[in-house]
Amino acid sequence: MQFGRRDFLKMGGGAAAALAVPSVALSRAVQRGPIIDVHMHAYPATMRLPGPVINPISGVRSPIVTGADHLTACIAEMKRHNVVKGIVSGGDGDRLQAAIDWHHRDPDRFIAGAGVRGSEDTPLPPLDVLRKAFVDGKVKVLGEVTSQYAGLSLSDPKYEPYLAMAEELDIPVALHTGTMPEGTTFDPCCRPARAGFGNPENVEEALNRHPRLRLNLMHCGWPYLDDTIAMLMLYPNVYVDTGAGDWLLPRAHFHDYLRTLVEAGFSKRIMFGSDHMYWPDGIGLAIEGIETAAFLTETQKRDIFYNNAMRFYKLSSNS
Repeated sequence: MQFGRRDFLKMGGGAAAALAVPSVALSRAVQRGPIIDVHMHAYPATMRLPGPVINPISGVRSPIVTGADHLTACIAEMKRHNVVKGIVSGGDGDRLQAAIDWHHRDPDRFIAGAGVRGSEDTPLPPLDVLRKAFVDGKVKVLGEVTSQYAGLSLSDPKYEPYLAMAEELDIPVALHTGTMPEGTTFDPCCRPARAGFGNPENVEEALNRHPRLRLNLMHCGWPYLDDTIAMLMLYPNVYVDTGAGDWLLPRAHFHDYLRTLVEAGFSKRIMFGSDHMYWPDGIGLAIEGIETAAFLTETQKRDIFYNNAMRFYKLSSNS
């Protein structure tokens, strides 16, 4: 999930109470298998994060001040919870370099993604620059694509050359779907944004034009459950990730949504994502969101935490 100048700090009170759940014992981290987090975010090392950095769900006040602090804290959380690999999104300019810097800091752990939008204040990067980054292997994912924040769908002609390039180079695409933080459309950054552009059905024309495109519908398309299922049913190259919903939504509601996707037969196409944003401890909360889903078998949890991402992103043990 991407933000304008607002963030989820406003969620405090009621949302925190709705999501309060007992913490999973730390001993569980020793027992759990490896985890891949396909939905992470990087910030430039010298960037000062909006303060104070208080997790809107746990209420934990973090000592994090800069992007460099954030990276160090994320690595510590990943090690604590056995998250062995992360797909990290950076935006244009310094944000993209931040994702690349995360990879340089720990190349076995991080895979850099190029976050793009396409709005007036955040234009798409030059196609030749992005192609070179992909060919050189500096960046291996196109995403998070936040077309919704620009008031566009992925099927808009503006994105056509980027999707054609991704299909040609076999670069996976990670698309923001679903809704956005409260007040987004009143933020100067995102006035064109509309909830309807987050409906996964909007990707259909793009998928038809590019049948070999690997597409991750981030946030599992929430709250557009039926449309998400329709895209999964029709397009085998489409997967979803659980980012943000697994820790920011009320736990029972998230479990109902996830259960429906699993009962519809798509447990092999759901990937774990934290979408921790400014809050590294969101990684552990997101893991709890999956581990406490009593309706999941251990095999299904392993698929969501690890196996499905290995397949979708075509990873090897030494990627």
